Amino acid sequence: MSESASTAAGKSSETATIPPEVVAKLKIFNDALTALEDALEPHLNSNFEEHMDRDPTELARIDVMSLFSVNSLAWSLLALKGQDPRKNEALQAELERTKTYASRLQTEESRREQVGVNQKVAKALIRNAVFDAKEYAEKKNNKE
Repeated sequence: MSESASTAAGKSSETATIPPEVVAKLKIFNDALTALEDALEPHLNSNFEEHMDRDPTELARIDVMSLFSVNSLAWSLLALKGQDPRKNEALQAELERTKTYASRLQTEESRREQVGVNQKVAKALIRNAVFDAKEYAEKKNNKE
């Protein structure tokens, strides 16, 4: 038996011994990774000019999304290496920083959605609310 044939035979026996629950988890992981790739594809395929022409809020949203993606990949890498990502202080600090940015972005977006006060209309309403017909008639007569 040649060396490559024995290696192939060894690999086929290894794949046959993978527990079904591990295979199921790997399929879930693969599906999640595929969904991530699909979500990032439009952003990764745009050129620099198209990217910089976006609204500042959208640019911030993309930056926060990128931070969360990188943090998720780092989390997955640590888990694949057998380490507990919750105990990694650097990753936890980065996640807190990312959550802070996401919170600030959400606050800014909600502030933009709030209805603003039209100052011109507000002044007209106040002026008309305190209108005094007698005073107006006296001013008009004094000008003539």
